[in-house]
Amino acid sequence: MLVKMVDEMTVTATNNVAPTISVPNPSSSNKLEYTMKQVYKKPPHIVADNFFSSDALMDWLGGKGYGMTATCARDRIPPELKPYTHHAKVPDATHPRCKAMRFENPIVAIQQRPATNSSLAYTKTFVSFQSTGGTNIIGVNNLPSVQLYVTTKCRGNKKKGTKRNWAIEQNEARETYLSHYYGLDNADHMVKNTGNRYITWKYWHSPYLHGKSLGIIAAYDMYLECCEGELDPSWKVDVKHRMKFQQFRLRLSEQMLTYDPSLKCYPGDQTFRRWTQKPKSRRSSEDQTTTYSKDGVTLENVKLATENGRLCSSVGALQEHFNAVIRTTNSMKCEVCGEKTVWKCNLCDKFMCTTRKRNWNGSKCIFNYHSPDFFGLLRSDHVDLFGQDVRTWKAPNEAAVEKNARKIRRWINGMGSKETAVAAVESES
Repeated sequence: MLVKMVDEMTVTATNNVAPTISVPNPSSSNKLEYTMKQVYKKPPHIVADNFFSSDALMDWLGGKGYGMTATCARDRIPPELKPYTHHAKVPDATHPRCKAMRFENPIVAIQQRPATNSSLAYTKTFVSFQSTGGTNIIGVNNLPSVQLYVTTKCRGNKKKGTKRNWAIEQNEARETYLSHYYGLDNADHMVKNTGNRYITWKYWHSPYLHGKSLGIIAAYDMYLECCEGELDPSWKVDVKHRMKFQQFRLRLSEQMLTYDPSLKCYPGDQTFRRWTQKPKSRRSSEDQTTTYSKDGVTLENVKLATENGRLCSSVGALQEHFNAVIRTTNSMKCEVCGEKTVWKCNLCDKFMCTTRKRNWNGSKCIFNYHSPDFFGLLRSDHVDLFGQDVRTWKAPNEAAVEKNARKIRRWINGMGSKETAVAAVESES
C-alpha cells in the first residue's frame, strides 16, 4: 500500500501525468479533489527494518524498478542461503563471541533476474550485517559492490580528557542501512518529545495523536527551513537565536490555547460554536472575502469580482464552480431568478437553480451568476453593490440584462487592451 502511494508521486510510474485524489469534506456532502505532486523522477530507494522485509517483497519491488535495503529476520532468510549465514542468536552481551573482533569478509549472495513482459531486470543481494552478530541485510538494486572496511567512531570531550576514538567494522550494506535508517530513529525520538499522550481506552486516539505529532515535527522542519533564509533572505535567523524543538512546541501550545475560532483564519473554523453562535448578519459580513464599494456597478467592482473568481472568463474557471455545486438539506432563494432551490455553489457560497419547475433548464442560473453580463443584477449584488434591502430586489428583464452587458463588455475590453499595451511597453523597454 505504501509503495502504491509512492507510485502516484513518481513521474516514470504515472507517465508524467499527475493523478488526482478525492477527499471527503467533513463539513459537507461533497468531495474535494487534489492533484498529487510528482516528487520522484524515478522509483526511490527504500530502507526498512525486518518487519517490512522478505524475499517475495524484494522480487516485487525489483520488478517495479525500486531499490530497497532492509534487515532480514532469522525466520525470513531464504532457505537455500541459511546454512551459509550468521543467523544464530547470541545468548547475552557477556558472551565471548560478542567481544571478539573478527574482521571477516562479509557473506554476500547475489541473484540476478532478467527482464520479463511484466517486470524489469533487477539484482537481489544478501549480506551479513556484522561478523559477530546474527543480523543480515537483504536488498534489491541497492549495492554496486561489497567489501570490508572500518570507520572511526568518536566520543567524549577533548578538554575534559574523555575524548576517545575507536574503529567499527563496516561494509557498504551496513553503512547504507545505518546512514538512512537513523532518520526514522530521530523521528521516533522527536515524536516522543512532543509529549502528545494521555491515558484512554479509545484505541483510535493513538493514531490520531501520532499523526498530530508528525504534523508538529513537520512544522518545526518548515520553521528551520525558513530560518535558513534560502526561501526569503528577510526570514533568516542566526542559529544561536533559533528556537529549539521544546521552545517551538511550547509556542505552538500557547498559540493554540489563545486562538479564537471566531477569527476564521483556518479551514474548519466555521463549524465551531464560537462562529455559529454569531448572528447570521455578522457571519455573512465577516465571511465576505471581497468588499465591494457601494457605488453600484463600477470598473473597480468588476476588477474585484474578476480577481476573486466570481466572474469566469474561461471554460476551465467555470468548470471549477460547476464541480463545487452541491445539494443541501435546506432551500434558499436563487441568486439569479429568486426561486427556491437546494443547489449551492460551494466556492461562492451562493444558492443557484439547476431546474425550473422540476425540469432541468441547462443550469442557466449557474452560468448567469458567473457571467459578466449579469454582474450587478443579482440578489447579493443588490446588497453588496448598492447597499439596498434584499427584499426590494426584483429579477431583471431581458432589456436590463442587455444594457448591463454592453457596459460590462466595454470595461472588460478596455481592461484587456490596457494590459496588452502595458505588456508591450515593458517588452520594448
